[in-house]
Amino acid sequence: MHKGAVPVRLFWSCPRLWRALSRFMIPTVSLLSRLHLTRLNSMNVHPSQYHLDDLLSQNEDRPIITVSNHMSCLDDPMLWGVLYRPGRLLWGWESVRWVPGAHEICFQGHPAKGLFMSLGKTLSCVRGDGVHQPCMEFSLAELNRNGHIHLFVEGRVNDTRELIRTKWGVGRLVMDCKRPPIVIPWVHRGMERVLPLYHTLPRMGNRVTVEIGKPIDTEPLLSECRYLGLSSIATRKYLTDCIEWELRKLTVQVDQKHYGVS
Repeated sequence: MHKGAVPVRLFWSCPRLWRALSRFMIPTVSLLSRLHLTRLNSMNVHPSQYHLDDLLSQNEDRPIITVSNHMSCLDDPMLWGVLYRPGRLLWGWESVRWVPGAHEICFQGHPAKGLFMSLGKTLSCVRGDGVHQPCMEFSLAELNRNGHIHLFVEGRVNDTRELIRTKWGVGRLVMDCKRPPIVIPWVHRGMERVLPLYHTLPRMGNRVTVEIGKPIDTEPLLSECRYLGLSSIATRKYLTDCIEWELRKLTVQVDQKHYGVS
């Protein structure tokens, strides 16, 4: 296990303490995030604020992967503070997403930073270590328990309107999950102004727009790959391309709402 895989180490070494601290940390940070985005900035979610939370509840008997673009270091946890219903944050800790985060940003430096991120259910992801590293294996195990994993599929913060090609780790998780997961795509704009790159304090007076897409049932996609006899690599690429296509369609919709242009 990589030395930065703090969540996994803490979970097994002292799970009761870690869970207790995490159950306090997540709703506290989420409430502060909600206040900042809805009171000090403005937030518009389409088709509705809790649509994503409702989709999660409707598919709670399936593994769920949410995917989005990544415009700011505060996309997570700030946006989840608004997209989740308060009840899930307060009493539904088990159903709150796990999210891989870049090790060099989230876990390197002062040990308190790594502890803070781990309490927020962030997994240490080492760039360049591939799609079978510990955080991906943990994510797969969580999905096999019908859990919720969120992926910033661009692989890094991208504060432009041009979507970076989707990393194929999402295709690997879909392919290797015991039960075909539901994938829910969403795209947002405006967070790059709430916390611009290389800034440390969030700003006020900005507008944030979120566009939530339709759930993708990956079972028909996997059946098609099996019917065509695709190799593992070809299957991962096909699944990743299908998800990227949905994200690109959403970028057009969110740009129309946020900027008023296509």
